[in-house]
Amino acid sequence: MSTSSSWSLLAVSARECLASGAPEEALRRAQDAAVQARSAGDGLGVAEALCVVASAHIASGRAAEAEQLLSRELSSPSLLARTGDRAAEATLLWAFAGLKLAMGDFKEALRLASEGQALLQKRPADRKLQAQLLLAKANAHLAGRLAGSQGPTPVPFAVATLSAAGEALALCRQAGDKAGEGEVLHLVCLVYLLEGRQGAQLAAKKAMALASSDAEQPLGSLQASNEAAALLRQLGNKEGEATAMLCGVAEARIELGEADEAIGAARRAQEMFRHLGHRRGRQTALNVLARAQLMAGNTPAILDAVEEELQHLRTEGDVPGQLAGLRTLCDSYIAVQQYGEALSAARRSLAVVKESGSKVTEVRQLLLASELEDLLGRQEAALRSAQRALTLASTINASPGELAVEVRRTVSRLQTKCGRPELAPNRRDAMGALLDLAQAARQRDPARFHEVTARLEALSGYTDQDVKAALTGEDDPDREGLMRFLKEHGPGKSQAGGVKSTSQSMVLTGISNALLYLSFRVNGLAYGPRFRRCHPMRVEASEDGGYHSASYLRLLSSQDEWEMNMMTQPTLLDGMQHALSAAMM
Repeated sequence: MSTSSSWSLLAVSARECLASGAPEEALRRAQDAAVQARSAGDGLGVAEALCVVASAHIASGRAAEAEQLLSRELSSPSLLARTGDRAAEATLLWAFAGLKLAMGDFKEALRLASEGQALLQKRPADRKLQAQLLLAKANAHLAGRLAGSQGPTPVPFAVATLSAAGEALALCRQAGDKAGEGEVLHLVCLVYLLEGRQGAQLAAKKAMALASSDAEQPLGSLQASNEAAALLRQLGNKEGEATAMLCGVAEARIELGEADEAIGAARRAQEMFRHLGHRRGRQTALNVLARAQLMAGNTPAILDAVEEELQHLRTEGDVPGQLAGLRTLCDSYIAVQQYGEALSAARRSLAVVKESGSKVTEVRQLLLASELEDLLGRQEAALRSAQRALTLASTINASPGELAVEVRRTVSRLQTKCGRPELAPNRRDAMGALLDLAQAARQRDPARFHEVTARLEALSGYTDQDVKAALTGEDDPDREGLMRFLKEHGPGKSQAGGVKSTSQSMVLTGISNALLYLSFRVNGLAYGPRFRRCHPMRVEASEDGGYHSASYLRLLSSQDEWEMNMMTQPTLLDGMQHALSAAMM
């Protein structure tokens, strides 16, 4: 800031007029301040006054005039150019960046803020202005995230936003700028609300590597979250306070296993968001509250909270909000394995979604219902829901690629599961891929084999018998070599053919159900469909150098009368031995 003088006092009073909703009076006073500062040769005073002039124009709906003013002052041989006042020029660049951001040009805003930041690299005393420029950069990055655009750099928007915000926060605290600190905290809270705590925390870790050594990241701990919420409350920033309370305090309490405290924080945030009419905040608060109640083992409270919120949303006529609430209800039932109730919630969503007119949303709800019906063992009903989704998806112009692929894969999987693989939409592509798989196996081509395996997993529409027929359709003179290749390069192996390990020392066997029973057949043991119960999952290395095998045995959906009188299905007993064979392979 410039020193106290008549023009600086005029600029202060102009900002007060602007804050009180009197932009025309603010414009008059700021213009007078700019004239006086220019006459006195105070470049920074001119810049600060012109920033208020530009803001007054924007508040009066004259953004074009503000743009002309700032552009003219920065480009003409004016006082700023003559005096070489870097702080003054950086101040105008900061104002111009804010204007561009308000006009929706986040890329130009980012360029202007970066240019202003570069001017101040040799002026460490200008901490407040540096913080404002960094905050402008962070806001530009966040605007890009909201616009769904690709950033000007390969750094993800959330990471770039938190990196700039962390540096700005440190500078605000060094300068004792509480208002600026509140602005930064509000911005960080928005990132957490958009990305979720887990995504934001991951982005924050990456941001720390990009930011300066003085950078700070709030909301990382319970104490930091409480401090952020307290400051935002003091500054009267309700949205920021509610977000800090939710994504910071409540989420941190959940991480610490403090369910009751998390429930209290989430409820306070939920009420604040409700009073603000903040849809995303309400949805997030309901999800966090449901998770906290689930941690407390209080399923009825989850259902009560969701139904209460749904009642509010119905009263308000908020259809998207109702859909989000019903999805939370559905997820809550799934978490406690009450799939029938979850299906009821999904069907309620289907009734509501027709009011939204969104065919894409309806397709997704049908897929969810299909998945739940499948979990309940109602394969034919699941198939009918998936087929409805497929029919509806075909009527959507420019249907989202991933969604269309998912619908076809779901119908193909269910047609195969219902014993009608020939009706699977992906059947032809799957059979072609199986031929390619067999050719890759015969040629012992690992790269090709992995590529085709990935295609098959994305298609569905084929059976274990199809796999066996493809891999044994032509005599291979080197049967043992074939089995070694399948074991080495089957599902779960790395592209180089080695073992893919994780931080838990887990390695996948690479032997799927189809390949396991194919190996038995090659060695003279042919098992019928009812005895192919074993599905190998993984082998885990132990600290003593040994291995632990994990497989699961699938129950038969139907049994003969003589089997019903037995305590255990005979096929399961036999499958236990198959699991041992899978481990040895």
